[in-house]
Amino acid sequence: MEPWSLYIDIEGFGAKYEKDVQPLVSLGALMEAIYLIGTRCFAMAPNRIFVHQLGDGFIIGGEFGKEPLQDPLSIGIALMRHVLSTGGAAKTAISEGKLGDIVDCYPKVLAEEYARSYGGAFALGEGLMTILPVMGTALINAYRLLDSLKTPSGSFIIVKKSDLPRLPANTKATEADEIGVVDWIHTSYPELEKIIKQAGLRNPNVEQLERSMDVYLKSNKLSEEWSRNTRSYLNL
Repeated sequence: MEPWSLYIDIEGFGAKYEKDVQPLVSLGALMEAIYLIGTRCFAMAPNRIFVHQLGDGFIIGGEFGKEPLQDPLSIGIALMRHVLSTGGAAKTAISEGKLGDIVDCYPKVLAEEYARSYGGAFALGEGLMTILPVMGTALINAYRLLDSLKTPSGSFIIVKKSDLPRLPANTKATEADEIGVVDWIHTSYPELEKIIKQAGLRNPNVEQLERSMDVYLKSNKLSEEWSRNTRSYLNL
Protein backbone atom coordinates (compact mmCIF):
# COMPACT_ATOMS: atom_id res chain seq x y z
CA MET A 1 0.00 0.00 0.00
CA GLU A 2 1.13 3.55 -0.65
CA PRO A 3 1.72 5.83 2.36
CA TRP A 4 -1.17 7.99 3.50
CA SER A 5 -1.08 11.69 2.75
CA LEU A 6 -2.89 14.68 4.18
CA TYR A 7 -3.20 18.16 2.71
CA ILE A 8 -4.46 21.01 4.89
CA ASP A 9 -4.77 24.71 4.29
CA ILE A 10 -6.30 27.78 5.88
CA GLU A 11 -9.73 28.80 4.62
CA GLY A 12 -10.05 32.37 3.33
CA PHE A 13 -6.34 33.10 3.67
CA GLY A 14 -5.95 35.07 0.44
CA ALA A 15 -9.19 37.02 0.86
CA LYS A 16 -8.32 38.22 4.36
CA TYR A 17 -4.51 38.46 4.21
CA GLU A 18 -4.34 42.23 3.57
CA LYS A 19 -7.26 43.09 5.83
CA ASP A 20 -6.61 41.23 9.07
CA VAL A 21 -3.92 39.47 11.11
CA GLN A 22 -6.16 36.44 11.65
CA PRO A 23 -4.87 34.53 8.59
CA LEU A 24 -1.33 34.68 9.96
CA VAL A 25 -2.54 33.74 13.44
CA SER A 26 -4.30 30.73 11.96
CA LEU A 27 -1.26 29.77 9.89
CA GLY A 28 0.95 30.04 12.97
CA ALA A 29 -1.46 27.85 14.94
CA LEU A 30 -1.43 25.26 12.17
CA MET A 31 2.36 25.30 11.99
CA GLU A 32 2.67 24.95 15.75
CA ALA A 33 0.24 22.03 15.91
CA ILE A 34 2.01 20.15 13.10
CA TYR A 35 5.36 20.65 14.82
CA LEU A 36 4.06 19.43 18.17
CA ILE A 37 2.39 16.38 16.65
CA GLY A 38 5.48 15.55 14.62
CA THR A 39 7.91 15.86 17.52
CA ARG A 40 5.77 14.34 20.27
CA CYS A 41 3.55 11.75 18.60
CA PHE A 42 5.04 10.69 15.25
CA ALA A 43 8.74 11.29 15.74
CA MET A 44 10.21 7.81 15.26
CA ALA A 45 10.20 5.11 12.58
CA PRO A 46 8.04 3.39 11.47
CA ASN A 47 5.53 6.15 12.25
CA ARG A 48 7.43 9.25 11.16
CA ILE A 49 5.73 12.00 9.20
CA PHE A 50 7.21 14.20 6.49
CA VAL A 51 5.87 17.73 6.13
CA HIS A 52 6.32 20.45 3.52
CA GLN A 53 4.78 23.93 3.49
CA LEU A 54 3.06 25.16 0.34
CA GLY A 55 1.94 28.75 0.93
CA ASP A 56 -0.84 28.69 3.52
CA GLY A 57 -1.04 24.90 3.34
CA PHE A 58 0.98 21.83 4.22
CA ILE A 59 1.34 18.38 2.72
CA ILE A 60 1.92 15.72 5.38
CA GLY A 61 3.04 12.26 4.36
CA GLY A 62 3.16 9.09 6.43
CA GLU A 63 6.13 6.74 6.34
CA PHE A 64 4.26 3.59 5.30
CA GLY A 65 0.87 2.57 3.99
CA LYS A 66 -1.70 1.17 6.41
CA GLU A 67 -5.17 -0.20 5.83
CA PRO A 68 -6.71 1.84 8.69
CA LEU A 69 -6.64 5.60 8.10
CA GLN A 70 -6.74 6.32 11.82
CA ASP A 71 -3.40 8.17 11.92
CA PRO A 72 -4.11 10.78 9.23
CA LEU A 73 -7.68 11.28 10.43
CA SER A 74 -6.48 11.82 14.00
CA ILE A 75 -3.88 14.32 12.82
CA GLY A 76 -6.42 16.09 10.62
CA ILE A 77 -9.02 16.43 13.36
CA ALA A 78 -6.42 17.60 15.89
CA LEU A 79 -5.15 20.26 13.47
CA MET A 80 -8.63 21.47 12.51
CA ARG A 81 -9.65 21.85 16.16
CA HIS A 82 -6.43 23.63 17.10
CA VAL A 83 -6.88 26.15 14.28
CA LEU A 84 -10.55 26.73 15.13
CA SER A 85 -9.69 27.33 18.78
CA THR A 86 -7.48 30.24 17.69
CA GLY A 87 -10.22 31.86 15.59
CA GLY A 88 -9.55 30.37 12.16
CA ALA A 89 -10.87 27.59 9.95
CA ALA A 90 -9.13 25.03 7.77
CA LYS A 91 -9.92 22.33 5.24
CA THR A 92 -8.28 18.92 4.90
CA ALA A 93 -8.11 16.09 2.39
CA ILE A 94 -6.81 12.61 3.18
CA SER A 95 -5.52 10.39 0.41
CA GLU A 96 -2.54 8.18 -0.43
CA GLY A 97 0.59 8.55 -2.50
CA LYS A 98 4.34 9.00 -2.46
CA LEU A 99 6.57 12.01 -1.85
CA GLY A 100 9.82 11.74 -3.78
CA ASP A 101 13.03 13.76 -3.99
CA ILE A 102 12.99 15.45 -7.41
CA VAL A 103 16.11 17.61 -7.09
CA ASP A 104 17.96 15.41 -9.60
CA CYS A 105 15.34 16.38 -12.18
CA TYR A 106 16.09 20.08 -11.78
CA PRO A 107 18.58 21.88 -14.07
CA LYS A 108 22.17 21.13 -13.08
CA VAL A 109 22.91 24.65 -11.85
CA LEU A 110 19.90 24.58 -9.49
CA ALA A 111 20.66 21.06 -8.25
CA GLU A 112 24.21 22.18 -7.43
CA GLU A 113 22.98 25.30 -5.64
CA TYR A 114 20.49 23.21 -3.69
CA ALA A 115 23.24 20.79 -2.60
CA ARG A 116 25.18 23.72 -1.15
CA SER A 117 22.15 25.39 0.40
CA TYR A 118 20.54 25.15 3.79
CA GLY A 119 16.86 24.30 3.57
CA GLY A 120 16.67 24.85 -0.17
CA ALA A 121 17.36 28.61 0.01
CA PHE A 122 20.20 30.15 -1.99
CA ALA A 123 21.26 33.54 -3.29
CA LEU A 124 20.32 35.18 -6.59
CA GLY A 125 22.98 37.85 -6.38
CA GLU A 126 21.60 39.90 -3.52
CA GLY A 127 18.21 38.26 -3.96
CA LEU A 128 16.97 34.87 -2.78
CA MET A 129 15.44 31.73 -4.25
CA THR A 130 13.92 28.77 -2.46
CA ILE A 131 12.90 25.49 -4.08
CA LEU A 132 10.82 22.56 -2.91
CA PRO A 133 12.82 19.32 -3.18
CA VAL A 134 9.86 16.95 -3.19
CA MET A 135 6.83 16.22 -5.33
CA GLY A 136 4.64 13.24 -5.99
CA THR A 137 1.26 11.62 -5.92
CA ALA A 138 0.87 12.29 -2.18
CA LEU A 139 0.40 15.98 -2.95
CA ILE A 140 -1.35 15.53 -6.27
CA ASN A 141 -3.97 13.06 -5.01
CA ALA A 142 -4.78 14.91 -1.80
CA TYR A 143 -4.98 18.33 -3.45
CA ARG A 144 -7.04 16.97 -6.34
CA LEU A 145 -9.52 15.52 -3.85
CA LEU A 146 -9.75 18.84 -2.00
CA ASP A 147 -10.14 20.81 -5.23
CA SER A 148 -12.64 18.45 -6.87
CA LEU A 149 -15.79 19.96 -8.34
CA LYS A 150 -17.71 17.39 -6.28
CA THR A 151 -16.16 18.56 -3.02
CA PRO A 152 -18.50 21.00 -1.23
CA SER A 153 -17.16 24.31 0.01
CA GLY A 154 -16.79 24.55 3.78
CA SER A 155 -14.52 23.64 6.67
CA PHE A 156 -14.28 19.88 6.27
CA ILE A 157 -12.10 16.80 6.29
CA ILE A 158 -12.57 15.08 2.93
CA VAL A 159 -11.87 11.45 2.02
CA LYS A 160 -12.77 9.30 -0.94
CA LYS A 161 -16.12 7.56 -0.50
CA SER A 162 -14.38 4.21 -0.91
CA ASP A 163 -12.11 5.04 2.06
CA LEU A 164 -14.93 5.61 4.55
CA PRO A 165 -14.79 1.96 5.80
CA ARG A 166 -11.11 2.49 6.64
CA LEU A 167 -11.85 5.23 9.18
CA PRO A 168 -12.24 4.50 12.92
CA ALA A 169 -15.56 2.96 13.93
CA ASN A 170 -16.79 6.05 15.78
CA THR A 171 -16.15 8.44 12.90
CA LYS A 172 -19.15 10.60 12.04
CA ALA A 173 -19.20 11.13 8.28
CA THR A 174 -21.60 11.85 5.43
CA GLU A 175 -21.45 10.54 1.88
CA ALA A 176 -21.60 13.24 -0.80
CA ASP A 177 -21.40 11.95 -4.38
CA GLU A 178 -18.01 10.21 -4.61
CA ILE A 179 -16.53 11.63 -1.41
CA GLY A 180 -16.96 11.35 2.33
CA VAL A 181 -17.20 14.41 4.58
CA VAL A 182 -16.02 13.89 8.16
CA ASP A 183 -17.70 15.75 11.02
CA TRP A 184 -14.49 16.63 12.85
CA ILE A 185 -16.31 18.48 15.61
CA HIS A 186 -18.40 15.53 16.83
CA THR A 187 -16.05 12.63 16.01
CA SER A 188 -14.19 11.22 19.00
CA TYR A 189 -12.24 8.05 19.75
CA PRO A 190 -9.47 7.13 22.22
CA GLU A 191 -6.50 7.39 19.83
CA LEU A 192 -7.53 10.90 18.78
CA GLU A 193 -7.76 12.10 22.36
CA LYS A 194 -4.40 10.48 23.11
CA ILE A 195 -2.67 12.35 20.29
CA ILE A 196 -4.21 15.70 21.26
CA LYS A 197 -3.13 15.24 24.88
CA GLN A 198 0.35 13.93 24.05
CA ALA A 199 1.02 16.79 21.64
CA GLY A 200 -0.24 19.37 24.12
CA LEU A 201 -2.73 20.89 21.68
CA ARG A 202 -5.78 22.93 22.52
CA ASN A 203 -8.61 20.52 23.34
CA PRO A 204 -11.96 22.34 23.52
CA ASN A 205 -15.02 20.25 24.23
CA VAL A 206 -17.85 19.79 21.73
CA GLU A 207 -19.87 22.72 23.04
CA GLN A 208 -16.85 25.03 22.79
CA LEU A 209 -16.08 23.84 19.26
CA GLU A 210 -19.69 24.41 18.18
CA ARG A 211 -19.63 27.88 19.69
CA SER A 212 -16.29 28.75 18.08
CA MET A 213 -17.51 27.68 14.64
CA ASP A 214 -20.74 29.62 15.11
CA VAL A 215 -18.69 32.73 15.94
CA TYR A 216 -16.52 32.16 12.87
CA LEU A 217 -19.55 31.79 10.61
CA LYS A 218 -21.20 34.94 11.95
CA SER A 219 -18.12 37.18 12.08
CA ASN A 220 -16.65 36.48 8.62
CA LYS A 221 -17.93 37.42 5.19
CA LEU A 222 -18.62 33.95 3.79
CA SER A 223 -20.70 32.73 0.89
CA GLU A 224 -24.13 31.42 1.76
CA GLU A 225 -23.14 28.04 0.32
CA TRP A 226 -19.97 27.82 2.43
CA SER A 227 -21.88 28.61 5.63
CA ARG A 228 -24.79 26.33 4.79
CA ASN A 229 -22.54 23.39 3.91
CA THR A 230 -20.44 23.82 7.04
CA ARG A 231 -23.47 23.89 9.31
CA SER A 232 -25.05 20.92 7.55
CA TYR A 233 -22.07 18.55 7.32
CA LEU A 234 -20.83 19.45 10.83
CA ASN A 235 -24.32 19.00 12.30
CA LEU A 236 -24.45 22.49 13.77
